[in-house]
Amino acid sequence: MDLMDRNVEILSANTDHWIGMPDENELAQVSFEVDRDGNEIFINGEQVFALKSEFDDSNQPNPLKRELIFILGISSVEEIKQVFARMGNESLLVIVEPNLSLFSYSLQTKDLSFLQRPGVVLFTDKVSQLSNFLDQYLLSNAIFYVKTIKFYFTHMYREQDLQSSLAVVKVIKESVNYKTMLYGNSVEDSLIGFRQHMTNLKHLTRSKDVSLLKNTMCNVPAVVVAAGPSLNKNINQLHALKENVIIIAVDTIAQRLCDEGIIPDFICSVERGIETYAYFYKDKSYPTESTLVGPLVLYPDIFEEYAGELVIPMRERVGEFIWLREVLELKNDTSISMGLSCAHVAFGVAEHLGASPIILLGQDLAYGNSAEDTHAGGTVYDDKNIMNSVPEEREGFETEGYYGGMVQTREIWNTFRTWFEMEISNKQLDVINATEGGAKIALTRQLTLAEVGQTYCTTKIASVYENLKNIPTYPLEQQRVKQVMKDQYKYFMEIKDQFEKQRKQVKRLKLSVHSSETELRKALRIIDYTENFFKLVLDNMLLRHCLQPAMINSVWNLYDIERVINFENVVQAQKINLGFLNIGVYALNEITATLQAAVKEL
Repeated sequence: MDLMDRNVEILSANTDHWIGMPDENELAQVSFEVDRDGNEIFINGEQVFALKSEFDDSNQPNPLKRELIFILGISSVEEIKQVFARMGNESLLVIVEPNLSLFSYSLQTKDLSFLQRPGVVLFTDKVSQLSNFLDQYLLSNAIFYVKTIKFYFTHMYREQDLQSSLAVVKVIKESVNYKTMLYGNSVEDSLIGFRQHMTNLKHLTRSKDVSLLKNTMCNVPAVVVAAGPSLNKNINQLHALKENVIIIAVDTIAQRLCDEGIIPDFICSVERGIETYAYFYKDKSYPTESTLVGPLVLYPDIFEEYAGELVIPMRERVGEFIWLREVLELKNDTSISMGLSCAHVAFGVAEHLGASPIILLGQDLAYGNSAEDTHAGGTVYDDKNIMNSVPEEREGFETEGYYGGMVQTREIWNTFRTWFEMEISNKQLDVINATEGGAKIALTRQLTLAEVGQTYCTTKIASVYENLKNIPTYPLEQQRVKQVMKDQYKYFMEIKDQFEKQRKQVKRLKLSVHSSETELRKALRIIDYTENFFKLVLDNMLLRHCLQPAMINSVWNLYDIERVINFENVVQAQKINLGFLNIGVYALNEITATLQAAVKEL
């Protein structure tokens, strides 16, 4: 077996590797040579790179810590081996090679057997695909390592291609920040959501079966209407299109649309607070043709008072909803993508229906002409008293604008934009940004709303409301739901007993600076048994959802401790694990009490 065949066999053995397809035109522009001194030379068009293996001693891994190490460049095999020799046994390593020509060359000429080592993954593709790879990779136990990330740049990238190095670091940091934000809710915050879900569980039987809505409006154009300030420029043009498109509105703009005589087919909400009810639903009578779309977490009075049809989807890839779907035996496609905002919910509705193209309107994700210019007129944000009650300073954060140049935005809006871009990329959606202002959203086509109308919205569509009336509700019967919740209550009571027992074991350990190494090792075995509870949490999707902020923070702190047995490290591990167990017992008390209350309510 020659070297290339051997390397292909090694790569094929691990499905976690991400290997893109090289562009034939790019491959035609590259060549490799060897100079008089035996150095490999990489020629890419007019650029010439020397492929040297010179280890950077100033940027070594810590062998006593569990780190997530990103190595940029695969051709410097000797440097990679040096990193292996210096990293901890429990560390993870991701090799990033953004140049597919270099990967192809390495595949044919380098011994890549180091890729067989456990915990090693290769990404080789365009930098634009790196966020998609990380989105999947960080769903694994790699998420535990994001507080101990280390970068190592092989010689070519640190000395000759700094631009690629910076681009890779930027994508990794954005992806990690996005993931940590998703995991960042406190345990109490997760439990508040769970209580609201259980309070609203009775409304699930009223909801249309989301699985039966999937692809019911394939290739019908849909306009997702958000409330950005640019909407003031083109909302009037929506009148001419309203019978030719599906109109999916965020709650903030729904009343304005109705006042303009534009009846939304769907009104979307996602926030659980009373403010959403008070601002957008209380004392309002939306047309019955407008269907409410929102998760179970919405403020209960919204579901209680809404007169029209309900669509209550599960959240895609969110633990609590995965748990609920499993215990109620609902089909997998009852989920839609919801992201972090009601605009994301609206986008997810369009995507679930199979609508295409999806047209974004009022999706500025940036300030208008001033710090106060954050939303379109005719919304609750016209009320200065409301705006003054939640004062916000304009953040010094910039992003590329719709018309080029840079525009002012907020970090959270930038995160919203990243979500759109990842969703479009992952699902290969045809999306047109007709906002005509604000931030540029990558992977969208930019057209004016007038151009969209002339090209895609020339034919009257079937009534969305009439189609929806023919969709059955979820196949749920109230008494069966009640019995399921009773069974879950018993199950979580048993888990709570296990947590309490382990907490007692860890808490009663008495250590001092005079404790012998034997005593410290014995104590550490008892403490480390808590890792079984981390696995228990990971295996149950409701526990994972409620406890993952505490669990991840605990693991982050544990991974920051050097793997040396001494009094200070063992005591620190005891405190961290005991903290997690305390929170676990508290959360399980709340979960069992909430389930008990839900059973009484059903």
